[in-house]
Amino acid sequence: MMRGQQPTDAPAEKKPAGGEASMNEMWAAAAKAFEDICGESLQRGDVKGFDDVQKKIEAVSKASYGIDAGQENKWDKAKSVGLKSLKYLKMLVGAASQASSFIPIPASAANIASSALCLVFDIPEAIKGYNDAVDQVFSEVSSALSQFQIYTSMKNVDPVLIQKIHLVMISFVKLCAHVVKYRQGRKRNRLARQIKSIFDDDSGLGDEMATFKQVLQQQRDVEGTVTLAVVVETQQDLAMLLEQSIVFGKTTEETHQLVQETQKDVQSFKQDADRSKTLIKIRDTLGVPATVRLDTNTTQTCTNYYDRCLSRTGSWIWTHDAYTAWTAPNKDKEASHVLILSGPASSGKTSASALITKRLEEQKGRTYVAHYFFPASTKKSDDEKNPVHSALKYMAFQIARVDATVQKLLGKACDAGPGTFRRSASLETLDTLWGELKIGTSGSSAMYYFVFDGIENLPDKQTEMLLKFVFGSKLAEESAGRVRVLVSGTDDQFASKPGDNRASNALRIRMEDHNGPDMRIMIDEALTKRGMLEHAKPDSDQQRARDKIIEKLPQNVGGSYSRLQFGLDDVIRLLSTRTAVRELDRMLDQPMSSHEAAIKNLQRTLTADEISELNELLKWVLFFNEPMTLEHLEAAMFLYSGTESLASLQFIIKNKYSAVLKLEEGYVYGQDGVKDYLQKDKDTSSKSSHSKDRSTISMTITINNVDQEICGHFLWDLAHKAIRDKFKFEFDAASPNNSLHSSSPAAITVDEFEAHHTIVTRTFEYLDEEPKDQTKVIGEYLVGWLPYHLGRLRQLEDEEKGALTPNEQFKIGQNLYKLFKDEQVFLRHKASFEQTLWFVDEMEDLQKWLMDSAVVRRLDKKWRDEVQLPLSPTRGFLKELVKMVVEGLLRKRSWAAENAYNWIKEFMDLDKKLQQAPELLKADEAKSSGSTSFSNSSVVEIDWDRVSAWCQSFLGLPDLELNSLWYERLAQASSLQNCKANTVLSLYKRAIEKENPSWLCHCGLGRTHFSQGRIQEAIVHVEQALKESEREGATPKPDAKDIMELYLLLGQYFYEAGDVRKAAEHYSFACMSEDPAQARQGHLGYLKAGLSFPEAEETRQLLESTLAKESGEGTMVNVLKMIARDAEHDVLISKMFTVAKRDPDLLKGIVRAMETATVTPASNESRTAEMAGDDLFAEDEARGVLLYDRGVAAYTYKVSSDGAEAIGEALRLWRESRDLLSNVGGRNAFIVGQAATTALAKHYFQSMVDGDHLDHIGALARLAEAETNLDHDAAGFLGTIYALRGKKEQARSTLAWRMRQALQILSDDIPGNDQHGFMIIQKTLEQYQDFENAAIALSLLDQPDLVTHALYFEAKDIPEDDGVDKVRLLDIVTKLAKETVQVTRAQVPNISQQVQRIEAAKEHIDSLMATAKTKPRPEADDDHTEAKSSKSQGEQGEQTVSSEPETASAQNLIQSRLSTLQQIHSPQIDTATIQWNWSCDGRTLDGKNCENNSEFGGDFYHCVYCSNQDFCRDCLARLRTPDSSAAITACNAKHRWLRIPPHGGATYVGPRAMTVQVPREVRPTEDDESILEICYDEDGGKEITVEAWKEALAKEWDMSLEEIREEMSRQATPDGDQQVGDE
Repeated sequence: MMRGQQPTDAPAEKKPAGGEASMNEMWAAAAKAFEDICGESLQRGDVKGFDDVQKKIEAVSKASYGIDAGQENKWDKAKSVGLKSLKYLKMLVGAASQASSFIPIPASAANIASSALCLVFDIPEAIKGYNDAVDQVFSEVSSALSQFQIYTSMKNVDPVLIQKIHLVMISFVKLCAHVVKYRQGRKRNRLARQIKSIFDDDSGLGDEMATFKQVLQQQRDVEGTVTLAVVVETQQDLAMLLEQSIVFGKTTEETHQLVQETQKDVQSFKQDADRSKTLIKIRDTLGVPATVRLDTNTTQTCTNYYDRCLSRTGSWIWTHDAYTAWTAPNKDKEASHVLILSGPASSGKTSASALITKRLEEQKGRTYVAHYFFPASTKKSDDEKNPVHSALKYMAFQIARVDATVQKLLGKACDAGPGTFRRSASLETLDTLWGELKIGTSGSSAMYYFVFDGIENLPDKQTEMLLKFVFGSKLAEESAGRVRVLVSGTDDQFASKPGDNRASNALRIRMEDHNGPDMRIMIDEALTKRGMLEHAKPDSDQQRARDKIIEKLPQNVGGSYSRLQFGLDDVIRLLSTRTAVRELDRMLDQPMSSHEAAIKNLQRTLTADEISELNELLKWVLFFNEPMTLEHLEAAMFLYSGTESLASLQFIIKNKYSAVLKLEEGYVYGQDGVKDYLQKDKDTSSKSSHSKDRSTISMTITINNVDQEICGHFLWDLAHKAIRDKFKFEFDAASPNNSLHSSSPAAITVDEFEAHHTIVTRTFEYLDEEPKDQTKVIGEYLVGWLPYHLGRLRQLEDEEKGALTPNEQFKIGQNLYKLFKDEQVFLRHKASFEQTLWFVDEMEDLQKWLMDSAVVRRLDKKWRDEVQLPLSPTRGFLKELVKMVVEGLLRKRSWAAENAYNWIKEFMDLDKKLQQAPELLKADEAKSSGSTSFSNSSVVEIDWDRVSAWCQSFLGLPDLELNSLWYERLAQASSLQNCKANTVLSLYKRAIEKENPSWLCHCGLGRTHFSQGRIQEAIVHVEQALKESEREGATPKPDAKDIMELYLLLGQYFYEAGDVRKAAEHYSFACMSEDPAQARQGHLGYLKAGLSFPEAEETRQLLESTLAKESGEGTMVNVLKMIARDAEHDVLISKMFTVAKRDPDLLKGIVRAMETATVTPASNESRTAEMAGDDLFAEDEARGVLLYDRGVAAYTYKVSSDGAEAIGEALRLWRESRDLLSNVGGRNAFIVGQAATTALAKHYFQSMVDGDHLDHIGALARLAEAETNLDHDAAGFLGTIYALRGKKEQARSTLAWRMRQALQILSDDIPGNDQHGFMIIQKTLEQYQDFENAAIALSLLDQPDLVTHALYFEAKDIPEDDGVDKVRLLDIVTKLAKETVQVTRAQVPNISQQVQRIEAAKEHIDSLMATAKTKPRPEADDDHTEAKSSKSQGEQGEQTVSSEPETASAQNLIQSRLSTLQQIHSPQIDTATIQWNWSCDGRTLDGKNCENNSEFGGDFYHCVYCSNQDFCRDCLARLRTPDSSAAITACNAKHRWLRIPPHGGATYVGPRAMTVQVPREVRPTEDDESILEICYDEDGGKEITVEAWKEALAKEWDMSLEEIREEMSRQATPDGDQQVGDE
């Protein structure tokens, strides 16, 4: 027994001397010390407890720092640190209170501590430098106090430890006093100290901080010596602990929520390491970003929206009739499966969607939720052509993360590759996609909820397609109510069309009718936060005013939160003055406009130039056809003004134009409703002045050196003329800034026609000049969307919403002429044209402008004829562009291959469209309606001969001119279009057959061969490419980067081929690249190859040389960061540790490099400013992974930093790794985060097993609670330790959710997932230590003999035949199958010879059929023949009994099965078709992953403690040998393992079996207590039906199998009750 250790139920130690008296004295002295230091008294009546302190800190408003944003941010940080200190102080006092039974806490203790902290934040005004003081002191304090989170799991705390805790608290009080004293000092002194550090002065603060750290260390020393059984007995939850505390006589709800995590239903079970691989495959195939996490049942987007919701908002939803009907388990047959959330913009739809999503995610049972929030940028995004398809695929991935059934089916579907799910945007393909995603499969008992939020942000066609799909038959009928959909959008999205009332029949929540209670909560919160009308006396004017504001304000805003915010701002502004009640009444009685008052106020504060600038901004923001980024807007404003602003647009928008514009995640949008409010009515639009039918008189008035009075009289007389009917002067028409139809410069306004004309004009101005650095970012947009904006001008003219003057028409024509007359503009802006393209309809829109005589009448006639006469625009106005693209692709290598093909495809489609007959054209348009993208993602194979012929015809080239370059570029383009490998190879081969093929041909061939797994062919071609590229006169002349790319390819290919020497040789060349990225790849590849060298000494020297590098890309630190994100990370680190373990100095050096690589980075603010989002993810992922690796080094090899205790250091590092990776997506983040959790759980478990105690049960329980749908090793270990200690009830309680889930899976109507259910039962029962029942589950799980499995027949397998009795035929075929299996086993007794068994079975049945054919047909009657046959067969024992027709049918059925089986497994077993497999989790001697799998001839060993750890015989031996060369971190040498017999054993019956053998016992083997073996009686022993076995299991686990079946039946057929009734 450890020193100080005592039994858990031992009596408490004797109280320390002094008791309550000494405690009172300590705290009285602390209060006096506080007053002595800073002169402030802690006897404050306004602080009753921690809640008061928190409110005080949160209520302290930011002082005015002017434009000093840095000081403002420091204040935010100081408050955050203060709140964090308060959080840990609560825990500290809560821990101290646990000793109150034997050391009563003075009533003043908590009050003194909280009052001290409160005084720190009692700041009346901005005090420069004070924020830094708070940050410096309390950053250290809160970090130190964070250790007290451990006490959240304590039941009893040692008295000696309690005294030390009180000393820490008293020192905390003194620290607060010194900080307050610092605040009281003169400003000059504070600034001087700020330059140094607050701890460097002579005020005593530094000494007190030292004292604080000293008493904290004394407390830690005591904590380390007190028995864990007493200090941390965590069988009860912290919630119980805090309910017993006497901190302030009660436990606040906030503290309760702070320290108790809500245990959620776990929705999936990790099968093994393959789960992560499957999810990664699904994620990549479906096109989900790699940064998306694999280990969560929600998304960060949903969490962010949810977190923004105020407490208590949305509570009305849960009782709303539509919601309760939508979520009802037994949904009414007539109730729709669709719930609509509708309402105007800014009515809270997204918040409601997030609240509903979170509530559904927390439901128990097999309820799965997927969601997608369409951002405002979707409507204009050009990057995402099919957002609905993308959303559905992302949601399918969400379901696959939590539903093992969908994961399995979808994983198989993804094996076909990404092309399987590539579809153009149409309803038909959306229905097809739904079918391919395998969700809501018939027979499933799961319930699926899909939440589509923000469909108003979709393009109109996409919205229409989504709604047709949602209300279509695929969901309403085929899913039988198992799939329910929530759709949110504005009311007009769901307006019923003639003949279509589906939306009107859906369940609906109208947000504007119900969000009043939420608005009142928001108003109340805002008034409280600003200190308005607080603490009003009952029935006072203040109280009545507050009630009136809360009640009436929501009634005046029409359900709009944006209007509410405007109204609330007006109210608060009014309350900030000396306001009478009647003035408030007058305001509240008027309807609130969300924009009118704010825009008018803004207009009054702006100058004419500023208004002009704002109007320009509005044109771009509101009518830009893509999401408007700040960079785009900066470029647009440079086009407008020609100058760069000193202040950033971000600052200007936030601080000047926030009433009309807003920023969200780097994009600029108009405030909700601003566009509709600002846009001019067409009747009063300034465009009316430009009507073609209207008479106008224009003049220019120039006034020079005129007396002011005379000038005034003149303008007064002129103004009188304006009152005449139909006569209006436009005084600003000649103003440069208003030449594009602006109205009065004093008005903030925007008109769509003006906006499009402005963008068109700016585009031509951009094209007229050379690209500038300030505007090149917007060049791609201006070029790509020019046809769109021109098209909108024409469309708005047709709708009489504007008109161009003749002069404006001429200018557009002139600009189009300059664009298309020759190639000069295209050459000048080639970079922009290369990044975009024009679709067929856009090129037709351009043609319409050039066919308009009003536009082109004054242009060169010869050119007009050239562009108007040709049948196709590709031979007309587009001729120069087409020529440039085609030659750039096939003749010059001057145009990027992928984009060039996209242009050419559109040119070809344009020609084809114009050549079609009108009726064919209409049919083709109808067929392709809804498609909005070029077929880059089409699954139809491209006819490259047709592409080649079209280009040849356009250029007018003879066949002899089609040279090697021509076919090389076609091959490159086909490769980039993901065409079949054979197509790409054939084009490259044609290129090589021509004269002077380029080295790029061989490079392309090499890449293509490698993609098909033909590595040797790939190596040959890339070596040839390298040789040709280095030859004098190589075409094209390669630069250094091209050469290095070839070396990298060869390094990769040789590495994959296993020739690590050659790989290292080529990677070594790449290390010398001047390109940093290539150099990094070279160093990583060189080290990877070196780690596979056969000689360990050579590898050791390589590691030493890498470690010795002090700078450059190849330092150990940089390489380790790359390894951390490499797909082979675990293997590489294992090899590294394996080689270095015998050289302590080398191992320490590697660990030191890991320490350097995991140094805590700079603040998030600076990182965010300096790094892109993907780079931040990469850095965090690498750091988190390497923290885990450091933990492995400490735990396994006892190497830690600064001599820290190895085990404790490892646990700390794993916790830190786990916390960091929990918020990071990526493959390795998921796998390593899971490994960190497993490592912690395994340590706690093994420590309790070795020490025969339950000291770590709380820590293990918290890990289990935190893991919702990840690896469940923690939950498994928790159940196992309870079972090992004989606490069966606790074990069942811990593991019951698994058992219930398994029985649910086995009770649904999907046979394909039964194997998963038996797997869960097997693992659960092993950890429950019920090995006999686990063995039965194994029999139903594992792979039976192939012949036996293939010859299992059920009634559904018997075909319909009028001449055959199906029942009789099933009986005959079953007996014949049994006979065939017996014959086969007798002839081939060795189960490893499965191929021979299949051949023997086939020969046997063929022989029977041949005999039947040669046997003469009997003449006697059927009854006599059958009786005779029965007698004959009876004499032969197990022979088939049947009449001849049934016998022939049975033989045919069996022969068909065996023929198929023989084709699959010839000449050897196809392991991919084996229904179950065990893979080894061990490592080979050199640290590589073991590749052994279970087979028909060898045993495997399955750990009965871990959830998913299996080993072959050799790796198990290495695991259990401490000095083995390769340290296997999976599992533990002290665990126990169940020996899994080879596949095909007689006891394996598979998941379809009706009966199963019961083992006699499961016992340790004779020579090894840690190895368990399953023993059966020689005659097979007892059999039990599978149903009876499941019934017995359910009963033992306090479950009703019948209730589970009924539940699954109701979920599978929600309308089942009504259907039965109808029948």
